[in-house]
Amino acid sequence: MIEILKIAVVLLGACPLLAAGPVVEVDSRIYKAGADGVTPLASSIASRLSYVYRATEDNYKFCHHPALIQFRNRLFCVWSHGKVGEDEPGQRLAISTSKNGRQWTGVRGVFAENQIPGAENHVFVAAGFLVWQEKLTLFFTMTPGKNFHPDTALYHTQSDDGHHWSNPTRITDGFFINPPLLLRGGRLLMGGEYVSEEDRETKRAKLIYHEGQSLSSGWSIAKLTEGDITRIGYAEPNFMERKHDVVGFFRNYTGQLLVSRSMDSGQSWEPFTDSGIPDSTARFAVGSLPGGQKYLVGNTLHKKFDRRALVLSVSDDRGESMTRCFIVRNEPTTKRFEGQHKLDGWQYPHGYVWKNKLLIVHSVNKEDVAVSALRLQDLKAPNGKYGKTVYTGIKE
Repeated sequence: MIEILKIAVVLLGACPLLAAGPVVEVDSRIYKAGADGVTPLASSIASRLSYVYRATEDNYKFCHHPALIQFRNRLFCVWSHGKVGEDEPGQRLAISTSKNGRQWTGVRGVFAENQIPGAENHVFVAAGFLVWQEKLTLFFTMTPGKNFHPDTALYHTQSDDGHHWSNPTRITDGFFINPPLLLRGGRLLMGGEYVSEEDRETKRAKLIYHEGQSLSSGWSIAKLTEGDITRIGYAEPNFMERKHDVVGFFRNYTGQLLVSRSMDSGQSWEPFTDSGIPDSTARFAVGSLPGGQKYLVGNTLHKKFDRRALVLSVSDDRGESMTRCFIVRNEPTTKRFEGQHKLDGWQYPHGYVWKNKLLIVHSVNKEDVAVSALRLQDLKAPNGKYGKTVYTGIKE
């Protein structure tokens, strides 16, 4: 008997992946498809819907990649703003602000006219905010009109007041649409795409991390093993920091998010594995709630490129498992204006905890920007008990 146990220990030591188990435990029953075969059979959660911007016939008709932050007692919302369709010359960065999360100011462009010489026909893509050294910092990608191009790069700009912005500073080549995650030790972690033809022959997701005070330097590229890259177009990485590691989630074509784990705060990453979380191939957002809960919000659906519903998944054990999900938005919605790459639906969310609410900003049909406000009280663990929750059934 003792010899058998010794052999078992040796075998487990030689197979760490078998011993370790999944990066995130997922109870697949919570994502069981409903009558439409696409949307999980989950309960809807109460929310208040407010519009930041609505497209009109005589104004910009493309909106995407929105993000929120609070700065100097105001909420700021930024997004990619195009005249007709996506990734067309003249696409700008647009900003609106709010004191209460319901009424929003008129939209203005981030940069003054001619502030960036030679960029009139470039495409600007929002990549979210960060408050850094008491300055509002905006990250964005600028492309020459083609996303996968060697001149496509990530930049940042800063403001003392949210109105006047510094000239952009280039960080690295790549296509980025998600803001950085600030880790407990002060490191920044950010994910995007490799863009040169040479790089994309062997790589897809570009993960970078930052140390130091100046955002103009101190960036390094993380080590990542992706496996079969043909299953990935845009990876659009997003990260969740847990007690002993950092988890990365990645968009792809397999029908569920890919997942990886870093044990050294984002410097190196384990090979991709399947997460068990459905994905219709769209941007998603990951974040933390007060008390240690984690969440993932996106088009967690069972059909490729279908964005008919926004689904919120909740972890009550600090990201170790996902066992609850809710429908945030699933009202029928149809675009009013045609345009390149535009799709119907509630899509490309970003989450932000503000006061007693989780604010989820998202585009609507890639032409409007709206915020779904959820009460944190409604997201508390069943019976107020945190830790690994037990599956208790789904709505029939």
